[in-house]
Parts: sequence; C-alpha cells; structure tokens
Amino acid sequence: MSSFIMRPMDPLKQSKLDEALVKMIACDFQPFSIVEDKGFKEYSHLLDPSYSLPSRKTLTKTVMPRLFEKLRADIMDTIKRASAVCLTTDCWTSVTTTSYMAVTCHFIEDFQMTSFLLDCFVLTDRHTAAHLASELTRVTNEWGVVDKIVACVTDNASNIVSALKDHLHWDHVPCFAHLLNLIVRAALKEVQAILQKVKTTVEFFHRSTVASDKLKATQKQMGQEQLRLKQDVATRWNSTFYMLKRFIEIKEPIISTLALTNASLPTLSPDEWEICREIVDIIHPFEEVTTEVSAEKFVTASKIILMTTDQRSSEDCCPESKESIQI
Repeated sequence: MSSFIMRPMDPLKQSKLDEALVKMIACDFQPFSIVEDKGFKEYSHLLDPSYSLPSRKTLTKTVMPRLFEKLRADIMDTIKRASAVCLTTDCWTSVTTTSYMAVTCHFIEDFQMTSFLLDCFVLTDRHTAAHLASELTRVTNEWGVVDKIVACVTDNASNIVSALKDHLHWDHVPCFAHLLNLIVRAALKEVQAILQKVKTTVEFFHRSTVASDKLKATQKQMGQEQLRLKQDVATRWNSTFYMLKRFIEIKEPIISTLALTNASLPTLSPDEWEICREIVDIIHPFEEVTTEVSAEKFVTASKIILMTTDQRSSEDCCPESKESIQI
C-alpha cells in the first residue's frame, strides 16, 4: 500500500529543503518568483513528489528571516573567538544613483583567512567624515568588534581617511590596488592624445558591422586568429591595457582594413604605434599585480616583488621572499 499512498514529508526534512532552496536562490541570484515557475515546479516534483514547494511569501517572510538569524548567530560566535580583526570598507554609487557602504571583517582562524560581510547599507546622508565614522561605529558595535580592530583598509578618499584617523582614531591602511590604480591613471594622462585615437578607431569598428566583418575577413586572409577589438571602460584602467594589447596584436589587419574602408579616422603614426607597444609593456606588470591582489586571499610581499621585477630571481631581488611575508 505504501507504493500507492503519498506520505507527507517529515517536517524536519521539509525545513532543511526550504533552507537549501533559499541558499540556492541567494547563491545563484535567482528571484523568489522561481518557486512559481512551471518548469521549476515540475522539476522539483520529479526530484521528490513528497516535497511541497513553499510559496514566495513563505520564503521571504518566514524561511529567509529564520535562516538569516541562524547564520548571523553562527557568524557572531565565530567572530567572538577572534582576538583581533581587520576591517575593509568602501562606498560606491549604483547606476540608479543610490549610494551604498559595505563593511567587511577579516581575521585569522586556524591559520586561515576568514572574512565576513558585516553590513551593506544605503547611505542616505551626506558622505561626511563624521557620518561615515558614525556608521562604522554602529556596525562594529552591533558585531562586538569595536575593541578588536587593529586596522582598517580603505581607498584614499579624504572623507573616509578623516573618519578613521580624526574621528575613530583607527590605524588606516590604504588599499594597495587603489594606489596602483592612481599610479597608472596618472601615467596614462600623459598619452591621452594617442589613447583617444585608439579609442576612436575601436569605437568605429564596434559601431560599423561592415567594418567589423571586413576586419575579420582581413585577419582570415592574413592567416591570423579572428579577434575582436576591446573597448575600455572609464572606471577600470586595466580595460585600457586590454584595449591597447588587442590593438597591437592585430595591428596589420587594422591598418589594411582602414585603408580598404576609407574611414576618415585619425591614424596612428609609426612612432605612435611604437608608443602603444611600450605602454603595454610598461603597465603589464601593474595589470598582473592588480589581478593578483584582487583574487588572492593572501598577498605576499615576495609575490609582488617577483611579479614586478624583470628577469630576476627571487633570491637576488628579495632574499627573504621564501618566508612569504604577509602584507
């Protein structure tokens, strides 16, 4: 008879599956309305007919708040065991012109870096040093880390630096990646005229389907891989590096295609082509280091030195590199 009668799912298992569903929605950035989709309902039913999908309202009003409080309590217990923490914080504005601030906590646990996002919230008032300091105080008090902070890493914006040094009296560590960003941006200002010529040419190929197809055909004729030109993004200096690198890689096809299309574009002189190549060579190490520090949990002084030295052994440039000094 049990093969014909559908037994209801055990409440404990139902609760665990509901929580797993919320985690899936959060991790994969899915909308809560997925539980109302026909295909998802059929898929869930085939996996386990006894599982009753919760409604969208149940997920948002019951399951998610319950899971949030559970995870928050677990994280709070973990942070309590830390003897010292370092904070990172940043402010930014979304495409809808809404300002946000995020605060992240980092500490060592069992010889491993552990990080938790403590808060991410909308900044409604002016971004003054006093207001930023007030928000940081609120977040750190809520999580009980205010007496454990050894340093705070931020960018070099004057308001956040003043908030840390003048109002909170915390040790401030400037963001290494942001410093690299400022260095490269300042250097690229010296060659803006050449970069503008490159940007204009790249934009032309992106706007014109005929020119883009002709460029692909020219690359094929020359026996080269058919590569698309890359546009730079104003907020990311390394996109300028990628743009120039690709521009140099398909130099000959670009010159030939522009000659065939008779495009009235500002052309680069042989000297300017050479300058573009030199720019790529110069900023390439900065791009490597930026990528490294953005991806690694632990960035070592030796690793940075190894990446930024030219054809020199780690023993020659930094005898202590094997010790992997943490920065």
